[in-house]
Amino acid sequence: MFKNHNKQLSFLELYEDVKNLALNNPHNLLGFFNKYINIKSFIPQSFFKAYYKYFGKHRCFSLQSMLCAFFIQKIFKFSTLTQLRAVLLNSYQLKSFCNFDTIPSISTFSRFRKIFCSEIENVFYNLAKYAQNIALEINPDLASCIIFDTTALVPMLKENNPKFIQSMLRKTKSQNPNLTSSAVYYLTYSNLPKSASASPYITRMFANGHFCYGYKFAIITNGFGLPLVITPAFCPSSDDPQDPAFSKAISDSKALIPALINLNHNFQSNQFSTFIADSALDSYMVYSSLIKDFNFSKVIIPINPRNSNQTSYTPTSDPNITISQNGIPFCNKLNKPFIYEGLCNGKNRSPRIKWRCPCSQIKDNKRFCTCPHPCTTSKSGRMFYTYPDANLRYYPGIDRNSDQFYQLYKSRVTIEQTIFNLKSFLGHDTIFSYDHISLFSDFLLSAICMLLLFILSYAILKHHQNISYKKLQKLKKLIA
Repeated sequence: MFKNHNKQLSFLELYEDVKNLALNNPHNLLGFFNKYINIKSFIPQSFFKAYYKYFGKHRCFSLQSMLCAFFIQKIFKFSTLTQLRAVLLNSYQLKSFCNFDTIPSISTFSRFRKIFCSEIENVFYNLAKYAQNIALEINPDLASCIIFDTTALVPMLKENNPKFIQSMLRKTKSQNPNLTSSAVYYLTYSNLPKSASASPYITRMFANGHFCYGYKFAIITNGFGLPLVITPAFCPSSDDPQDPAFSKAISDSKALIPALINLNHNFQSNQFSTFIADSALDSYMVYSSLIKDFNFSKVIIPINPRNSNQTSYTPTSDPNITISQNGIPFCNKLNKPFIYEGLCNGKNRSPRIKWRCPCSQIKDNKRFCTCPHPCTTSKSGRMFYTYPDANLRYYPGIDRNSDQFYQLYKSRVTIEQTIFNLKSFLGHDTIFSYDHISLFSDFLLSAICMLLLFILSYAILKHHQNISYKKLQKLKKLIA
């Protein structure tokens, strides 16, 4: 009765505990990291050659030590290299964790990020492949879903200061006293420079409900929220002050294809079957590219009202039936939508979706129709077929009104959580660097830190698969 039975350790619970530990008590994580993670196994040989070629034979610190130092910077959320070096100088524990005899200078850390950016990216993809294989083993359904979104890092510069915009508004208003308030705002924002004076890569964009200047990135994660692809989207601004949200959608569409090309280059394409994104990507060209070029079987993108006329219906060969903007046949006589019946596949025939009359019912295994205005002599009622290949936006491999579509779209929140965690590892909401290469390396190092936490959780799970309840509680206390 009182025996300590073995209890299985849930991976998702353990992963959440490790992430919370990294956010709240990162110093307790270093012991687990030393015990279960071998960072050297994820470093490509080309990185060793490039690093040792640059620093020469008489180097004072190894490549693994440098990467461990940046892991400490991310896990402790140090926003500057000055803070990192100051802590390493005064903490024997952290210095021993990195295996430093002497602490590198600030300029050495800074040059490391800029010179070895491409090799840091290779380390990121090595970790992403390893983590994706773990995810496929744990939950293939979550691992086969990919989620796309864009985000921006806003540096500290004069164009992002509210006083800069206010001064331009006052100047425009004084020069055009007869203009209305909305016209003043439109004229001011239309005259804003497309890029910041500090760097041409810091472009004007519409993010979080307002205009700003920042570095834009495209991010792809799987259903676990693991970053699989991070691609810079430093492109010329195309923001329209009259409709900035529409301009953002255009920018997101341009960032999608390079990110998917990177995904196919670094991962096997048959690993992913479901694509999830927000309504900014609701475009005929996007659906065609995702399904035909990148071979996704399901595309979960909600209809964007800006791309649709809410009151318009597509006519069909039957004057009594039209197609709604969601791709559902609509009975004009009854003002009711048809009912989804299923997918029909025949030999040497294109896939079809079968719909039945809204008044058609089944009783005693027999179908009959109670329509007061029947449009067919069939007792079972009117049947209608639509062809998914004819309009991939209406039929993206899944019924838009099904519970599965809504449940899959709910998982898009994981990429928002991932972006929040990646930015939290940067240590500060405001970015101090203007160099786009260093910033890209910094963002990759944050993603590396997140992937290492996932791999660490899996290593702890494998090591403690069958433990007693008492030992499980002790382990959870150590982690939490």
